[in-house]
Amino acid sequence: MGSLDAIDQVDEDLNQDEDTRAAGFFGKNSEVNWIRKLESDVALKTSIQQQQQSMEKQIPTSMMDYHLDSLDIPLIEPCDPLAVPPRELADRYFDSYLANVHPTFSAIRKMTFISQYQKFFNNTSTPPRKWLAILNMIFAIGCRYCRLIDPQNTDEEDLLYLTRARHLGLHGNVLFEHTDLQQIQLELLVAVYLLCLGQVNRASKFSNMALRSALSLGINLRLTDDRTKDAAKETRGRLWWSIYSLEHLITSMTGRASCVGDGLCSVPAPLPYEEETFDQPDAKRLFQDPTLREAQLRSTLFEAPSQHHSAVWVTTCPPCPSLFFYFLVDLTLITHALMNKVYSIEGLRKGPSQVEYHVQKFSLQIDRWLSKLPLFYTFTLSNTTSWHITHPQLDNLSAPFIRERVCLAMNYYSARITLCRPCLSHMHHNPRHATPTGEPTARGKLRAQMATNCLQASCALISVLPEDPNMTWLARATPWWSILHFLMQATTALLLGLSYCSGQYTSNSPQSANPPPSPATPSISHGVRVRVGVYPPLLEEELDTAVSAARKALFWLHTTAYVDVAARRAFRLCDGIVRKIAPGLGIDLSEWPDGSCFELAEDMEGGSSGNGNGNGNGNGNGNGNGDTDGDTDGNWGDSSGSNGHDSGSGMEAFEELVDFEGGNPRRFFVSAF
Repeated sequence: MGSLDAIDQVDEDLNQDEDTRAAGFFGKNSEVNWIRKLESDVALKTSIQQQQQSMEKQIPTSMMDYHLDSLDIPLIEPCDPLAVPPRELADRYFDSYLANVHPTFSAIRKMTFISQYQKFFNNTSTPPRKWLAILNMIFAIGCRYCRLIDPQNTDEEDLLYLTRARHLGLHGNVLFEHTDLQQIQLELLVAVYLLCLGQVNRASKFSNMALRSALSLGINLRLTDDRTKDAAKETRGRLWWSIYSLEHLITSMTGRASCVGDGLCSVPAPLPYEEETFDQPDAKRLFQDPTLREAQLRSTLFEAPSQHHSAVWVTTCPPCPSLFFYFLVDLTLITHALMNKVYSIEGLRKGPSQVEYHVQKFSLQIDRWLSKLPLFYTFTLSNTTSWHITHPQLDNLSAPFIRERVCLAMNYYSARITLCRPCLSHMHHNPRHATPTGEPTARGKLRAQMATNCLQASCALISVLPEDPNMTWLARATPWWSILHFLMQATTALLLGLSYCSGQYTSNSPQSANPPPSPATPSISHGVRVRVGVYPPLLEEELDTAVSAARKALFWLHTTAYVDVAARRAFRLCDGIVRKIAPGLGIDLSEWPDGSCFELAEDMEGGSSGNGNGNGNGNGNGNGNGDTDGDTDGNWGDSSGSNGHDSGSGMEAFEELVDFEGGNPRRFFVSAF
């Protein structure tokens, strides 16, 4: 089940056919692998012989992969690569990108690009082809967002912009040309767009291209050239951190090894100020004094224990998109490091003691990050439990900083799930983690606590979502390009935990093909029959909370499935598992979402990512066919080159590290993401 002690391996030929190649490899920290193993374990095969047969023939990964890489991405031909949409439509897509995507992926120098954009549409300048390619990818991503908030619009107009960008900057010779900053920007934006399409394997390819291109120009290193302006240096730094963040996100989705390590970059942390305020005294002081900047913006990952209780300067900064980006990058550094230490082959070869040490270490660092959040970004309340947030303002789209709070909350709880999820494989009784008298050892207690923490984090992540599924809220408040990943992370972890509490559980080991030992008599709690004798013991209220959270998650998947094929695939996978474990938990499924309505839509899923003709309104007049190079910071036309809040993690007992010895739309649309 991808336990804390298991090393990744490939148990099938991934080059077998087009479907296996499209899915690719999913490592043990990917929710696709979790649900694949879970499906194998909850199958109704209880005899030892049947289990042995099932072990010999694993379920193909492609059958459990809910992403859309198996679908083609059609190009809209013929098209004029120099054409642009009408100004009103272009402004809508451009503004949507800047407001909803740029704060997370800073691929462009915002103020400079806005100025160039205005000059271009005012017919006062002729941009180079790569700049136009970048603009078309911005239109494509903005178009995806607009379709999400208006699912009645089913045109595949974004594919037209992708086609234009391909002609302008992704032509056949690009792999043999030396890269420049604009090419890196373009590759990053294509990767983000493919992620919006649910094409995670293809997104991984372009993300790797952007990463390697960035390394070739040293974007990952501190730039000390005095001829390059501070704003241009900061733009390059943010471009690197955007690539780093995307690489981490895709790695967490696929479970594949990342080439990004702790010592790969020396570029400073992103400045928590907007570009238009770079000439202010506070920002200028940090630009002019690298030592001060490093001290004030030191990553939580690299803080010494003596600094954990000191005041944090960054919490005094005023709220702005750049401050949000700083905290997001800071958390990403921790989460990526824990994946490299806890899940990597190198880390596992150092033995369970070192792995468990790192689990505790990173848990404390994640909580330290949470304590540094300023009040306007906090998403926890001091009077809530570890199982849910119930923050009253997270449902309110008019609340201040709602998108920042929701995005940080989902990334935080996703990090906790990633950290603790392998311990769920030890939720059932393991003789190695018990004394001769049956009492759990110190290692057993730690793993039991971390397993419980994983379920708590899963419930807390789902509690961020409103009780009633709301697609408008999802589009405006969440990182919509990765919301399905976060939702499936939490849902799969919950179903995994519930499977151990269900009488349907069967172990992978033929010697332990029976349900967990000493199950208590099922009891009734709020209409849910639960078993309280599992290991570790869950209170009836906690198990009831887990069941309720799983039900809520499936309702969200069910609603999202009406506008996204990937969500529909994910729902059908989870729904199938729920129906297998429900009898053992005494769950009445009559009040759970019904997936039979999607059977009629099964034939509507074609062989591509879209079903529209892609023409839309994107054939307005355009100009500009210059081939001049971009400027020093990858843009055309500019030669210049908290305070101790409740963490809700349940890890208070591990302050010292232990080193062990041994509502539904009316129509179905193929895709709106």
